[in-house]
Amino acid sequence: MDRLSEKILAKARRKRKPSDTPRGPRKPASQPSRWQMEQAVKRRVTAFRRRQKTTLLLIFVPAGILVFALLTWLFWPVYTATGVQTSRAEIIAKTITPGRALPPYFHGADNIHVLFVGLDRDPPHRSDTVMVANLDLRTLQARVISVPRDLRVRLPEGSYDKLAHAYVYGQQHDGAGVEWVESSLRDLLGVEIPYYVLINFDGFVNLVDALGGVDIDVEKPLKYVDHAQDLVIDIPAGRQHMDGETLLKYVRFRHDAMGDIGRMQRQQKAMRAVLNALKKQGAYRRLPSVLSALSETFETNLTLDQLTALARRVPDVEDGFIQTATVYSEEERFNGVSYQVATGEWLQEAVEFLENLIPRIEAEDAPEESNSEDPADTAD
Repeated sequence: MDRLSEKILAKARRKRKPSDTPRGPRKPASQPSRWQMEQAVKRRVTAFRRRQKTTLLLIFVPAGILVFALLTWLFWPVYTATGVQTSRAEIIAKTITPGRALPPYFHGADNIHVLFVGLDRDPPHRSDTVMVANLDLRTLQARVISVPRDLRVRLPEGSYDKLAHAYVYGQQHDGAGVEWVESSLRDLLGVEIPYYVLINFDGFVNLVDALGGVDIDVEKPLKYVDHAQDLVIDIPAGRQHMDGETLLKYVRFRHDAMGDIGRMQRQQKAMRAVLNALKKQGAYRRLPSVLSALSETFETNLTLDQLTALARRVPDVEDGFIQTATVYSEEERFNGVSYQVATGEWLQEAVEFLENLIPRIEAEDAPEESNSEDPADTAD
């Protein structure tokens, strides 16, 4: 017999002690034979081992199923928002691997174009802010151009309208708001813009608040009251630490001689302030809380590993790495409606700046009255 059988047999013998309590005359008990005891022990051993096997099956079979399901989930082919096949395992590996260069996250590209669209609060949610960025993934330098929201562009279906309305009409056509903005800009600039980031006013406020506010130098006092929109702007000059709502008012202000040109410059300034806040607080560590704060107010086709990789490199972006410019335009009326219109030469200058890092376009040298807007035609 094996050791387990011997232990069970010894235990059975110890239990067969005579009782101390007299119970009267007893019949002589028939002692089981050694063969019977061995058979009983074998049955108990067999039952014990059967229970062991059942227990192991109950543990390892579900565990094996879970492992198989996890491996399938990790390595099953998936497609990113840009239509490239990958797997979740590859995304996770790229995300947690330190020190990797950015091009592998973007299919080996040396630079990428990203469209930034800011939507206003009031339905039908026009594209209030439009920027196009060209990011060099090797040097981390970026060129950003602001496009006037009232610029006259050709929409995908062929008609001409303000750029601010492209998102609205696109949403009415199968929810393709961002696609219509990108298509209008591609037709205008001749530049493919494969990536986009869309955020509305509430998302912008949440983003700034999630970062604990930003520091910004206000160039002059900004005062404006619009009771119809329940908008009160009263921001003194000087360096300030702004929360999200205050910074939103700062970037919305346009009621001075500079008009929309001044507002676009403030938007670029706010973008730098947000970037500096990300650098100070550790963009990579703050990314989960920032994305959580944005919730449904933020949309992008950049994947999580791409966002994480970019966030990890934010501390390496130096102050002089980001250059900004504005597409120069002048006011012109069509059928009684005020538009901003850019000539082919002005558009070419903007594209050259975006692509080639030529000296920045000094939009502030433009005649102030040429970029004024009709307040009755466009709202904040």
